[in-house]
Amino acid sequence: MKCLSVVSILLLFSFEAFSFQSGASKNLRDLGLEAFEKENWAAAQNYLDQWLQTHPTDQEGYWIRGQAFQNQGNLDRALSDFNSLLTLDPTYAEAIFERGRVRYQLEQYDEAMEDFENYLKTPPGETTRILYRIAPGDNGVSSVTTAQTGNQDQAYYHLGLCSIALEEYDFAILYLDEAITLNPSEPDFHAEKGRALARLGDNVPAIEAYELALQLDPDHLPAKQGLALVKTGGDEVLLEQLDQVIADSTANSQTFKQRGFYRMNHQDEQGAIEDFTQAIMMDSLDSESFFYRGKIFSRQKNWAKAEADYSAALELEPTNPEYFLARGQARYTSGKLEAALADFTLTVTHDPEHGSGFYHRGITYQRMGKISDACADLLAAKNLGMEAAETVWKKVCGSN
Repeated sequence: MKCLSVVSILLLFSFEAFSFQSGASKNLRDLGLEAFEKENWAAAQNYLDQWLQTHPTDQEGYWIRGQAFQNQGNLDRALSDFNSLLTLDPTYAEAIFERGRVRYQLEQYDEAMEDFENYLKTPPGETTRILYRIAPGDNGVSSVTTAQTGNQDQAYYHLGLCSIALEEYDFAILYLDEAITLNPSEPDFHAEKGRALARLGDNVPAIEAYELALQLDPDHLPAKQGLALVKTGGDEVLLEQLDQVIADSTANSQTFKQRGFYRMNHQDEQGAIEDFTQAIMMDSLDSESFFYRGKIFSRQKNWAKAEADYSAALELEPTNPEYFLARGQARYTSGKLEAALADFTLTVTHDPEHGSGFYHRGITYQRMGKISDACADLLAAKNLGMEAAETVWKKVCGSN
């Protein structure tokens, strides 16, 4: 009996020791999750390092530790964990998406695109796996999601980012349009579309995309910076790229138009005229090249050439209010008041909220001595926020 008692005690001790070790291991995982939810990335990683040594097939352990590495900026280790996880479960949708993001940050753009495309192929609702996901700056509040929460719009957005990095701007715009269709209220999508359009030299739609981003978020810094760059023609790095493409004899009309736009905004008027002329020779159906060249001729007070270019632009795009406004200004300055009046009328016809159109028609009426008509248009321009109109209205119409 005594021997049996000793054996029993030894067995009980061994069982309790095993139970304690198992409980300690489980606690390491729980402690890692708790630290992760508190954004204590280093502690979460440390706990999960120990946990995964004894549980090398725990998918959720790799998932959480991968994100802990990600949030510490250790992208190589994050990639390793997501690779391990996807070896265990190739259908783990959220990990496919996050690995794509890590690969993008590591400049592995082709591999990242493959991940985002595979993520989009994952059928919605295929899994109800609960995931803990947290991003820096979330003030310690973790979000509990399913594998499908990282919506398709983000996948298309990241495909657009990869395409921009690979200088495949046409594809980038297609992907970003898909993202915008799914979620039109995200300013990042519009800002990146603006960047892709600007790189193609499509400056007017680029400006529109940046302005849409700023309507959604007036403090959106990339949109502000992008808009400023487009309006000044771009930066010196862009100019160097354009010069190289032209030197390599691989340039198309858009390349010349884009360099012309840069030169136009950096006081190289003759160089800009040459570039826009070359762009027109290569693509005579692009109205913007005529419009921009006309603007330079206007700066040089060469009204006849300016008017001719604006007219050519309007033949290609006959409802563009900006083209009518520009031609009207050229005609007004050269003394063709009736023709200018017709252009300003068409400006506000095509855009009834065009403050500058009403203002210019107002000062044209004033110069023609039609004060009543002038005052009506100046008041309309003032009500549309045109500051210059308010000054002239007070001077001309204040007592009327």
